[in-house]
Amino acid sequence: MSDSAEKPIINLKYREMKSISFLVVFFILAMVGFFACQKDDLGILGPSTLGVKIEALNKSYSLPITGTATKTALAGATSIEWDSAHFIVSNIKFEAELKSLVTHRDSIEIIYKWTGPQMANLLKPDASFGNFLLQPGIYDEIEITVRGEKKDTGDVPVFYLHGTYTRSKATLPVEVIVNEDVTLKTEKDSVEIKEESIAVTSYIQLYLDELIKKIDPADLDNSKLTNGVIVISKDSNRDIYYTIFHNLAKDRPCYYEHKYKKYIKDKKNKGDDD
Repeated sequence: MSDSAEKPIINLKYREMKSISFLVVFFILAMVGFFACQKDDLGILGPSTLGVKIEALNKSYSLPITGTATKTALAGATSIEWDSAHFIVSNIKFEAELKSLVTHRDSIEIIYKWTGPQMANLLKPDASFGNFLLQPGIYDEIEITVRGEKKDTGDVPVFYLHGTYTRSKATLPVEVIVNEDVTLKTEKDSVEIKEESIAVTSYIQLYLDELIKKIDPADLDNSKLTNGVIVISKDSNRDIYYTIFHNLAKDRPCYYEHKYKKYIKDKKNKGDDD
């Protein structure tokens, strides 16, 4: 009798242990799901990326352009103001030496390439090109080369500016049309990526006033007009054109912006950062 009386107690304890084990497993799975959802809600989007934007600065300035005053250019009595600036991006090449965050050594050469073509609005640099994947590390000797190639543009100029030239209270429309291959190049010593989910943007800066360096206002005053427009191209006002083309080919300054790839889930489609 005593043996038969103990069996139900043993079975009961077994069922209780089984129930507790089930609850523990359920709780662990629930917590895993919870943190997974939290991670998704915080917008942890995976590896870090680097995108390239090209921005035109100083769209209004006085003439002539002299010295280093170009960075604070202002429009005066004789001036130019640009209202359109476009560049066809055919391809981008990103080169760097990657070093370990731990050892700061073990350098390997990284080369990425993005291929378009795609038009960049330089006065409203919303589009980001490249979006190269970056693993955490120290990126040294960074070199970014942006190419605009005539073979990709069809009837559209590789590089185009439109604006107005003002002199002695008279205003004339002016266009710069480049139908040749153009290379924009920039370099930076080092960029450090400490973790994943970082969106890095390299802003290549094109100072529009620097394009007019070494051009005398008298050259514009005496320029040939095409239907009332100062057209500066390989076929019109050639001396001015080649000065601008030479200035365009110079290396460009840049700066880098870092942002966490976080977003509020219900705003994901709006493209909000942070």
